[in-house]
Amino acid sequence: MKAASVEWSKSEWKRIDKPKTLVGKIKEYLEKAIKEQVDIIVFPGFTGCFYQQLNFPNKNLRNLVKEADFGEYIEQVKELSRGYEIAICPGSYWQKEKNNIYHESCLIINGEVQFKQRQIYLARWERELGFSRGVEIELKEIDSRKLALIISTDVFYPQVSRMAALRGVDIVLSPVGFTGKKNRALQISGMWQEVQQNQFFAVESGFNGFLGEQSFWGESIIHAPLEMTEKGDGYLERSSGQQSLIIAELDNKKRRKAISKFDVLSQLNREFYQQMKMFRGR
Repeated sequence: MKAASVEWSKSEWKRIDKPKTLVGKIKEYLEKAIKEQVDIIVFPGFTGCFYQQLNFPNKNLRNLVKEADFGEYIEQVKELSRGYEIAICPGSYWQKEKNNIYHESCLIINGEVQFKQRQIYLARWERELGFSRGVEIELKEIDSRKLALIISTDVFYPQVSRMAALRGVDIVLSPVGFTGKKNRALQISGMWQEVQQNQFFAVESGFNGFLGEQSFWGESIIHAPLEMTEKGDGYLERSSGQQSLIIAELDNKKRRKAISKFDVLSQLNREFYQQMKMFRGR
């Protein structure tokens, strides 16, 4: 399976001034990925939130969240997906359900949402804005590979990745965006570390834009276990802030060979993890 991850600079995000422009940009990168025979593509975290902001350009973050409505954005991506033979993770978005607001992502193939994932652990700013948490980790088998979505702050909570790993995940899709001063060491302490501790592939896509008064950053990286990367560093590809689209082959046979040499999960107490709620996801 060949995977791609998108990263746009802040200057590129600033040039997107209308929802139609953002949809056009997504289409542009889908076409680039198709030319490279990519099977699955991940767009940056908060892309759907940014789409919403384009409809309400003068609202601060708190008021923007109150207007949360992911429906229009997802319908646009679903429509795009019907024209391309590729699985699309459209980044992440805010979903309002009754009196709750969730940070969520999904996977779309040929106009249909295959599965969704709500963020389980919230950042401080999300708690202050009244977000609600998801409670389960979802998995979906696509082309004989088990996929999961781990979004935003959840990359820093090892129990989330461990749950997915114990349920046999092969590939994690991870749209992210981090607040505060840019710090590559912080990002590596998230998904890179979880890949090495759980031995799955991960396709991470970072948001370098802004929502209301809040600025975000993040690098796009395609991760693999150390043993199967050329430099032994755990990176199949990374943008390093210099590329807007990175692509890598996710060879499951090579990954399983690396696991056979040192199976991290074989020594774990699986019964202990069974007691945790998120383990009971679908």
